[in-house]
Amino acid sequence: MNVVIVNRVSHEVIARYEIHRAGDGSVPPDETYFDEAWRKAVADRLVEADHRGNYDFQLQRPKTLYEASR
Repeated sequence: MNVVIVNRVSHEVIARYEIHRAGDGSVPPDETYFDEAWRKAVADRLVEADHRGNYDFQLQRPKTLYEASR
């Protein structure tokens, strides 16, 4: 799944991460993807760790090879 982090004020895309979550056969909650993307953005110094409320998160399914070739 791709997670996009967007600045709430400017609507600027701050980061886009591809997140893979293995589970017990059930779909992990969206927040699991958001948390991992947030940790990566903090580590990459793209956001300030204590200002998470300034950002929105969006889930995007990765395109298949067929979709990407269109």
